[in-house]
Amino acid sequence: MYNKRFILALAVGGLLATATVHADQPTGWFANTNLGTAHYKAHLDGVGSGTESDTAFMVNAGYRDERILGFEVGYTNLGSVAANDGAGSRAKLSADGWNLGANGHFKLSDRWFLSARGGAFQWKLRAKATLVDEDGAQTVRGNTQSLDWYAGVGTGYDIDAHWGVGANFDYYKMAKQGLDLGTRVFSVSAEYRF
Repeated sequence: MYNKRFILALAVGGLLATATVHADQPTGWFANTNLGTAHYKAHLDGVGSGTESDTAFMVNAGYRDERILGFEVGYTNLGSVAANDGAGSRAKLSADGWNLGANGHFKLSDRWFLSARGGAFQWKLRAKATLVDEDGAQTVRGNTQSLDWYAGVGTGYDIDAHWGVGANFDYYKMAKQGLDLGTRVFSVSAEYRF
Protein backbone atom coordinates (compact mmCIF):
# COMPACT_ATOMS: atom_id res chain seq x y z
CA MET A 1 0.00 0.00 0.00
CA TYR A 2 2.78 2.43 0.88
CA ASN A 3 4.62 1.51 -2.35
CA LYS A 4 1.56 2.57 -4.40
CA ARG A 5 1.41 5.90 -2.56
CA PHE A 6 5.14 6.45 -3.09
CA ILE A 7 4.87 5.67 -6.81
CA LEU A 8 1.87 8.00 -7.12
CA ALA A 9 3.70 10.80 -5.29
CA LEU A 10 6.72 10.27 -7.54
CA ALA A 11 4.54 10.40 -10.67
CA VAL A 12 2.81 13.60 -9.54
CA GLY A 13 6.19 15.12 -8.66
CA GLY A 14 7.44 14.24 -12.13
CA LEU A 15 4.44 15.90 -13.70
CA LEU A 16 5.07 19.04 -11.68
CA ALA A 17 8.74 19.05 -12.65
CA THR A 18 7.97 18.82 -16.37
CA ALA A 19 5.19 21.41 -16.38
CA THR A 20 5.75 24.60 -18.33
CA VAL A 21 3.85 27.82 -17.68
CA HIS A 22 2.37 29.65 -20.66
CA ALA A 23 1.50 33.34 -20.41
CA ASP A 24 -1.75 32.76 -22.32
CA GLN A 25 -3.22 30.67 -19.48
CA PRO A 26 -5.34 33.05 -17.40
CA THR A 27 -6.51 32.17 -13.93
CA GLY A 28 -10.02 30.77 -13.92
CA TRP A 29 -12.85 28.42 -13.07
CA PHE A 30 -13.43 25.09 -14.79
CA ALA A 31 -16.01 22.30 -14.95
CA ASN A 32 -15.42 18.80 -16.24
CA THR A 33 -17.13 15.47 -16.60
CA ASN A 34 -15.78 11.95 -17.08
CA LEU A 35 -17.42 8.77 -18.37
CA GLY A 36 -15.75 5.38 -18.18
CA THR A 37 -15.50 1.98 -16.57
CA ALA A 38 -15.00 1.27 -12.87
CA HIS A 39 -13.17 -1.95 -11.98
CA TYR A 40 -13.89 -3.15 -8.44
CA LYS A 41 -11.56 -5.47 -6.54
CA ALA A 42 -12.70 -6.26 -3.00
CA HIS A 43 -10.96 -7.77 0.01
CA LEU A 44 -12.88 -8.72 3.16
CA ASP A 45 -10.69 -9.57 6.14
CA GLY A 46 -7.80 -10.28 3.77
CA VAL A 47 -9.73 -12.60 1.43
CA GLY A 48 -9.92 -11.23 -2.10
CA SER A 49 -12.52 -11.43 -4.82
CA GLY A 50 -12.23 -11.27 -8.55
CA THR A 51 -12.57 -8.03 -10.47
CA GLU A 52 -16.03 -6.77 -11.46
CA SER A 53 -16.76 -3.70 -13.57
CA ASP A 54 -19.52 -1.23 -14.40
CA THR A 55 -20.03 2.22 -15.90
CA ALA A 56 -18.76 5.16 -13.84
CA PHE A 57 -19.13 8.90 -14.20
CA MET A 58 -17.70 11.97 -12.47
CA VAL A 59 -18.66 15.64 -12.41
CA ASN A 60 -16.19 18.21 -11.01
CA ALA A 61 -15.83 21.96 -10.78
CA GLY A 62 -12.97 24.03 -9.48
CA TYR A 63 -10.51 26.84 -9.84
CA ARG A 64 -6.92 26.87 -11.15
CA ASP A 65 -4.31 29.57 -10.60
CA GLU A 66 -2.70 30.28 -13.99
CA ARG A 67 -4.69 27.20 -15.13
CA ILE A 68 -1.90 25.08 -13.63
CA LEU A 69 -2.71 24.16 -10.01
CA GLY A 70 -6.01 24.52 -8.21
CA PHE A 71 -8.74 22.80 -6.27
CA GLU A 72 -11.76 20.75 -7.27
CA VAL A 73 -14.98 19.55 -5.71
CA GLY A 74 -17.22 16.96 -7.30
CA TYR A 75 -19.40 13.88 -7.31
CA THR A 76 -18.33 10.39 -8.42
CA ASN A 77 -20.66 7.50 -9.21
CA LEU A 78 -18.75 4.21 -9.37
CA GLY A 79 -21.68 2.17 -10.67
CA SER A 80 -22.61 -1.20 -9.19
CA VAL A 81 -21.70 -4.86 -9.32
CA ALA A 82 -24.07 -7.78 -8.92
CA ALA A 83 -23.88 -11.54 -8.44
CA ASN A 84 -26.36 -14.43 -8.25
CA ASP A 85 -26.10 -18.09 -7.41
CA GLY A 86 -28.40 -19.36 -10.19
CA ALA A 87 -30.98 -20.52 -7.61
CA GLY A 88 -32.64 -17.15 -7.01
CA SER A 89 -30.30 -15.63 -4.45
CA ARG A 90 -28.66 -12.41 -5.61
CA ALA A 91 -26.68 -9.47 -4.29
CA LYS A 92 -25.87 -5.98 -5.55
CA LEU A 93 -23.28 -3.46 -4.32
CA SER A 94 -23.15 0.16 -5.50
CA ALA A 95 -20.80 3.00 -4.58
CA ASP A 96 -20.67 6.76 -4.97
CA GLY A 97 -19.30 9.76 -3.12
CA TRP A 98 -18.09 13.34 -2.94
CA ASN A 99 -14.52 14.44 -3.55
CA LEU A 100 -12.50 17.49 -2.55
CA GLY A 101 -8.90 17.86 -3.63
CA ALA A 102 -6.14 19.41 -5.72
CA ASN A 103 -6.18 19.48 -9.50
CA GLY A 104 -3.41 20.24 -12.01
CA HIS A 105 -3.29 20.89 -15.76
CA PHE A 106 0.27 20.88 -17.12
CA LYS A 107 0.99 21.95 -20.69
CA LEU A 108 3.35 19.80 -22.78
CA SER A 109 2.83 21.92 -25.90
CA ASP A 110 0.32 24.51 -27.10
CA ARG A 111 -2.40 21.85 -27.23
CA TRP A 112 -1.30 18.68 -25.37
CA PHE A 113 -1.35 18.44 -21.58
CA LEU A 114 -0.93 16.12 -18.61
CA SER A 115 -3.32 16.25 -15.66
CA ALA A 116 -3.14 15.10 -12.06
CA ARG A 117 -5.65 15.13 -9.23
CA GLY A 118 -6.02 13.81 -5.72
CA GLY A 119 -7.64 14.42 -2.37
CA ALA A 120 -10.33 13.28 0.06
CA PHE A 121 -13.17 10.96 -0.99
CA GLN A 122 -16.32 10.75 1.19
CA TRP A 123 -17.81 7.49 -0.07
CA LYS A 124 -20.96 5.48 0.54
CA LEU A 125 -21.53 1.79 -0.27
CA ARG A 126 -25.05 0.40 -0.58
CA ALA A 127 -25.75 -3.33 -0.50
CA LYS A 128 -28.91 -5.28 -1.27
CA ALA A 129 -29.17 -9.06 -1.06
CA THR A 130 -32.09 -11.41 -1.69
CA LEU A 131 -31.55 -14.83 -0.14
CA VAL A 132 -33.73 -17.72 -1.32
CA ASP A 133 -34.09 -20.99 0.59
CA GLU A 134 -36.79 -23.57 1.28
CA ASP A 135 -38.68 -21.03 3.46
CA GLY A 136 -38.90 -18.43 0.68
CA ALA A 137 -37.06 -15.23 -0.14
CA GLN A 138 -35.72 -12.65 2.28
CA THR A 139 -34.29 -9.29 1.23
CA VAL A 140 -31.78 -7.40 3.35
CA ARG A 141 -30.32 -3.95 2.74
CA GLY A 142 -27.47 -2.05 4.30
CA ASN A 143 -25.00 0.74 3.75
CA THR A 144 -21.76 2.04 5.15
CA GLN A 145 -19.72 5.16 4.57
CA SER A 146 -16.35 6.64 5.44
CA LEU A 147 -13.66 9.08 4.36
CA ASP A 148 -10.70 7.87 2.28
CA TRP A 149 -8.76 9.21 -0.70
CA TYR A 150 -8.63 9.35 -4.47
CA ALA A 151 -5.89 10.09 -7.00
CA GLY A 152 -5.60 10.15 -10.75
CA VAL A 153 -3.53 11.07 -13.80
CA GLY A 154 -4.46 11.77 -17.38
CA THR A 155 -3.48 13.24 -20.69
CA GLY A 156 -5.43 15.27 -23.19
CA TYR A 157 -5.77 17.83 -25.90
CA ASP A 158 -6.94 21.46 -25.60
CA ILE A 159 -9.28 22.18 -28.50
CA ASP A 160 -9.14 25.91 -27.72
CA ALA A 161 -8.76 28.19 -24.68
CA HIS A 162 -12.09 26.97 -23.26
CA TRP A 163 -12.49 23.30 -24.25
CA GLY A 164 -10.29 20.28 -23.62
CA VAL A 165 -10.73 16.49 -23.92
CA GLY A 166 -8.73 13.74 -22.27
CA ALA A 167 -8.18 10.12 -21.22
CA ASN A 168 -7.74 9.37 -17.51
CA PHE A 169 -6.94 6.78 -14.85
CA ASP A 170 -8.29 7.32 -11.32
CA TYR A 171 -8.10 5.23 -8.14
CA TYR A 172 -10.69 5.45 -5.34
CA LYS A 173 -9.82 3.93 -1.98
CA MET A 174 -12.67 2.64 0.19
CA ALA A 175 -11.82 0.73 3.37
CA LYS A 176 -13.71 0.15 6.62
CA GLN A 177 -14.02 -2.63 9.23
CA GLY A 178 -12.14 -5.30 7.27
CA LEU A 179 -13.59 -4.33 3.90
CA ASP A 180 -11.04 -2.95 1.43
CA LEU A 181 -12.53 -1.97 -1.90
CA GLY A 182 -10.07 -0.44 -4.35
CA THR A 183 -11.72 0.85 -7.50
CA ARG A 184 -9.82 1.74 -10.66
CA VAL A 185 -11.58 3.95 -13.21
CA PHE A 186 -10.55 4.34 -16.85
CA SER A 187 -12.42 7.24 -18.46
CA VAL A 188 -12.62 9.88 -21.15
CA SER A 189 -13.30 13.46 -20.14
CA ALA A 190 -14.41 16.86 -21.40
CA GLU A 191 -13.58 20.13 -19.63
CA TYR A 192 -14.85 23.66 -20.06
CA ARG A 193 -12.75 26.56 -18.73
CA PHE A 194 -14.50 29.87 -18.05
